[in-house]
Amino acid sequence: MKFIRYDIHQYDFAGIIKDWFNTECLSKLHVGNNYQVFSRQQDQSTHWHKQYYTNFRKDPRFSELYRDFLEYVIKPQYGEVIICQKIPTFRIHLPNNIAVGEWHRDREYRDKEWAAQVKELNYYLPFTQTNPQNTIWAERKENQMDYQPILASYGECVEWDASNLKHGNKANSSDSTRVSVDFRVIPQSRYVDSNQTTINTSMTFSLGGYYMKI
Repeated sequence: MKFIRYDIHQYDFAGIIKDWFNTECLSKLHVGNNYQVFSRQQDQSTHWHKQYYTNFRKDPRFSELYRDFLEYVIKPQYGEVIICQKIPTFRIHLPNNIAVGEWHRDREYRDKEWAAQVKELNYYLPFTQTNPQNTIWAERKENQMDYQPILASYGECVEWDASNLKHGNKANSSDSTRVSVDFRVIPQSRYVDSNQTTINTSMTFSLGGYYMKI
């Protein structure tokens, strides 16, 4: 697991999200809103998710900043062309709720032979302060169930192996909402297309589908 620090003034993702959601404080989005505890099928169904994905396609500010971030912050970690998730996945972890509906390894949603070949890495990008109640909990070693919270602040991007390390989240017993995105990266030297599709959007794990080249 690696923590990559970046300049939030240069890459002010949270500022754009605040504008889209018409709020001054992302960590208090839950005030005046109430959702039942999410299942896996529901964890991408809030009105904030809909606003995020609609605005991502309509307002180029976030997508342009994301591409720049991939080019100048993430790509140098590899030293070669990278294949990246085209639209980062939006997460919101409300008090008394969860952000992801089940504990899992990302490879469980992909062809296992393909996942073992490409060795996809995950990047966790929180836009609010995390705490042990509102963040991802993940194994430190595969199959050891030695779960620990991934604690990061706005201005930190966490690189980790979500493909192989089982992870999930606990009910958020704090009074702070966590807002974040996550995305996946494969170096071009290991990349191959896959015909398998994503569980939520039915896009293929291929260039021009789920992925783009940077």
